[in-house]
Amino acid sequence: MFRGVILMRWMWRVAAGAAMLGGLVLAGCGGNSDSNDGTAQLRLINASPGYPSLDLTVDDAKKATAVTTGSASGYASVGVSSISTVITSTGSTTALSTTTRSLTKDVSHTLVAYGWAGALKTAVIEENVSAADTGKAKLMVLNLAADAGSVDVYLTGSDESLDDAVAVASGVAGGGSYGYTGLSSGTYRLRVTGYGDKTDLRLDVQGLSLGSTQVATLMITHGVGSGGVLVNALLAPQTGAVVAFSNTLARARVVGSVSGNGKVTATLGGTSLLANATSPAIGSYAQVSAGSTVATLVVNGTAVTVPNPVLSAGGDYTLLVWGDAAAPQLTVITDDNRLPTVTSNAKIRLIHGVAGMSSALTLTTDFSAAASNVAQGTASAYANVAASSAMRLDVTSPLSSSALYTLTDANIVAKGLYTVFVLGDSSSPSAALRKDR
Repeated sequence: MFRGVILMRWMWRVAAGAAMLGGLVLAGCGGNSDSNDGTAQLRLINASPGYPSLDLTVDDAKKATAVTTGSASGYASVGVSSISTVITSTGSTTALSTTTRSLTKDVSHTLVAYGWAGALKTAVIEENVSAADTGKAKLMVLNLAADAGSVDVYLTGSDESLDDAVAVASGVAGGGSYGYTGLSSGTYRLRVTGYGDKTDLRLDVQGLSLGSTQVATLMITHGVGSGGVLVNALLAPQTGAVVAFSNTLARARVVGSVSGNGKVTATLGGTSLLANATSPAIGSYAQVSAGSTVATLVVNGTAVTVPNPVLSAGGDYTLLVWGDAAAPQLTVITDDNRLPTVTSNAKIRLIHGVAGMSSALTLTTDFSAAASNVAQGTASAYANVAASSAMRLDVTSPLSSSALYTLTDANIVAKGLYTVFVLGDSSSPSAALRKDR
C-alpha cells in the first residue's frame, strides 16, 4: 500500500485493450438519438497546443467562448440530430473544424479539440458510463499526442520506482484509446513512457487524484513546444472539472564543432550535455528544465560567457557550439521532431557547423535539393522526402568542385527524422547522418 491507496487493481475493459478513435464517439452507445427532438449537454475541452483560445458554435449559436488550452467550457444545451459544430479561434470567424454529428438525447457530452495548429481534430466523449463502486474509479486513456507514438501510462505511489510497475494502459497508439480500467481511488504519481521502454520518460507528475466512484478520461496531449516527444496530460472526470498536468521539461543536446579539435564542455540547468568532448562531437538528448535555463560553456579549459537559452516546455533543441576555438559561438536551434504528416515520408535537414567555412552549404537527396544556402552556424528547414533503403545524399559548397560529403546507400525509413551534420575544420570537414527519431 502507499499513503492509504491500495495498489492492487481490479480491472475490466469496455473495449478490450487499446482501440483507435475511429468513429470519434467514445464511451457510450454511440452518438445517435432516438428522435429528432430533445436535447443533450455539450462542453468543449481545448487540448490543442496550437490554439491558445477556442470558441464553439453549434447550429449558428455560440455555445462556448475563450476556452483556453488545458481547460473546459461549461455545458450548453444543444440539439441531438445532425447538429453542426464549428470551432474557431477566439475572435476569428475562420472555421478550424466543422463537423455534422448526432448526440444522444439527455446525455452529457464532451467535445475535445486537439492537434497542432493547422491540423485541428475533434473527438466526442459520451459521459454516460455508470459510476464505479465505492472506493474505486474507472479510467479511460486517450492518446491525443499522435507525434509521441505509442505510449504506456503508469499510476504509482509518489516515490515508487517503475522497475516493477505494471502499466494501467499499455501501447496506446496516437489517436487511440485504452480502457476503461478499474483502479482504487486515491492520489497517484502519473508517468508516461514510450511503449515498452520504462527509461523513455515523457511525463512525470505528482498529484493525479481519482475520487471514489469517479469515472474519468486521461488525455495524453502535446505541449506547446514542437519537439513531438514529451507530452502533457488532462484529467477530465465525467461531467467534472478538468485538471491539467503540464510538462515543465524540454529536451536538449550539444554539438561541439570548434576549430583545431577543441574540447567542449557544456551544461544546461546543471545537467551535463557534453563533457570535455573533442570536436567534432554530437551529444545525445537529455531532459532539462524549460524556461530561461542557465548555460555554462567551457572550450579548451576556458569558460565562455553565453546567454541563457529560453526553452519551451515540450520542445527539443540542439545547441551548436561552433567557430574559432578562441572565440566560439553558440546557436540554439529548435528541433521539430514531429513525425512527417505523410506516413511514407521521412524528414531530413542539414546543420552547418564547419569552423572557418563561411560559404553556405547545400544538401541533395537523390540529386534533388533538400536544403539550399545553409549558412554557417545554422540549420536548414526540414524537407519531406520519400523513404528509401538506398538514398544518395550529397553535401556541396559553391567553393568546391567536389562534394564535401556523399553517402550512396542511406537507409531512410518511413516516419524517420534525420539530421546531416557537417562539422570540423574547413581544411578537413567531416559529416554524419543521425536519426533523431
